[in-house]
Amino acid sequence: MAQPMADVTIRPLRIENQAERGLVLALFERSTSVGFPAWYTLEELAFRQRETAAALLERQALSETPLQTIPGEVVLIAETAAGEAIGFVWVRTAVDPFTQQPVGHVEDLATVPGHEGKGVGGALMAAAEDWARDRGLSALTLHVWPANTRARALYVRQGFGEEMIRMRKVL
Repeated sequence: MAQPMADVTIRPLRIENQAERGLVLALFERSTSVGFPAWYTLEELAFRQRETAAALLERQALSETPLQTIPGEVVLIAETAAGEAIGFVWVRTAVDPFTQQPVGHVEDLATVPGHEGKGVGGALMAAAEDWARDRGLSALTLHVWPANTRARALYVRQGFGEEMIRMRKVL
């Protein structure tokens, strides 16, 4: 994996660790705190985030193989030198809708409040990129809310460029 920031290690989620599972569940909802389009309700988004996180963790727990060897997806944890989990990234294999080629796709990334702007997100993104590259994937994609300026700036620093802007009209 890429070199993380000096005091953070990136490693696969330990699915049997209830504290780490709880961290992932709690952090999934952070994306609702950074601003989202007005046609969604906070309750709707929070419910979907909880449902998605629970399904991911359940799928991993029911697997007969360790999480890091499950083909097609991984949850990586950022951990301080003291052993505190302070963030995660969930990356999976997806199919590019235009080329029909497999690519890596970052489903979610979040850090514990108070650790923003310290390189944790960058270290997690570098690890996600390494994961995708190690599988022979030629690109890494993600979605981000337009109002999430901190995350958008991180992704630009990481070399991401806008590919398409999705628009919506409520009827």
